[in-house]
Amino acid sequence: MSDTFSRRTFASSGLALAASLLPGGPGWTQTITANASLQKPDADQDAASLMARTDGNNHLTIEVMINGKGPFRFVIDTGAERTVIADTVAAALGLPQGDTVTINGISNRITVPTVRVANLSFGLFVRTELFLPILPRTFLFADGYLGLDAINGTRVTFDFQNHALHVEQPRAPLHQATPESETARVRARGADGRLRVTDCLVDSIAATAFIDTGAEVSVGNESLLYNLRRRNKHLTTLGTMTLTGVTGGEVTGDIIPVKRIRLQGLAFTNGSLVIADVPDFSVWKLRLRAALLIGMDYLRQFAAVTIDYRNKEIRFELSLAPPNPRPGVEIEHTV
Repeated sequence: MSDTFSRRTFASSGLALAASLLPGGPGWTQTITANASLQKPDADQDAASLMARTDGNNHLTIEVMINGKGPFRFVIDTGAERTVIADTVAAALGLPQGDTVTINGISNRITVPTVRVANLSFGLFVRTELFLPILPRTFLFADGYLGLDAINGTRVTFDFQNHALHVEQPRAPLHQATPESETARVRARGADGRLRVTDCLVDSIAATAFIDTGAEVSVGNESLLYNLRRRNKHLTTLGTMTLTGVTGGEVTGDIIPVKRIRLQGLAFTNGSLVIADVPDFSVWKLRLRAALLIGMDYLRQFAAVTIDYRNKEIRFELSLAPPNPRPGVEIEHTV
């Protein structure tokens, strides 16, 4: 039995290099600021506000109960199709083993056992009869990762300002919790939680983008680089970064400057991307098309980011004081 999903984290040495090589100078703007208030649930919604904690890789982790035991700290990974569990947690709980699955890592492929979980819960949400692949905790740096099999169909708000997660089961469209001028709404396409923004422009190159909260840095594929160099023959690299996967593999990619990434009415300015054909692009059938994943280095510029899987919409709420004011953020609204 094989499985075509990927897992990756990024080496801390690479992150330090990226921060030192981001393009400087004037030009970054944050035109509007906003409060980071969590949306209150409607009467027709099941909701849970979960206090999050920042882990060693700068991810927000939440408490998860497994077969009524715990809590355990899991990362929510919107770029992964399947939930995984750390070997230490599986052993401590004595979970029964299931079939093996093949995982495509960042540069390798490994076969791992699964364990049967009768129920997995976070807040008010319960998922039953799961078979979770086991990965070494030394690679995960967490007790596990929640993938799309757990969060698809929900509405997840990453409240970076208040270090909280708000998870809802939406039965109605997303309400405007903040003034329209302070937020950007981006429409997405896809099924089974694989939401992607197809009308994206990277320095005027048409591309497909998807939000990946399991990735610490943002990554573009080789096809995107090829098209950027066709337009700009003088495009230079800023250095290299090593991306380390949770399956133990690693790949080195070039860091390139990017002047503008536009997602409908939202734009990132004066940022950078690591160029690497990580497995996500193959799994999502985007290796031969210009594509990028937007990781936590871009998402943390906001007070909050909401991903509505049922209504296929992503809402970005501006932050008054982002932790690292690059890339810049601009929101445009038509009159």
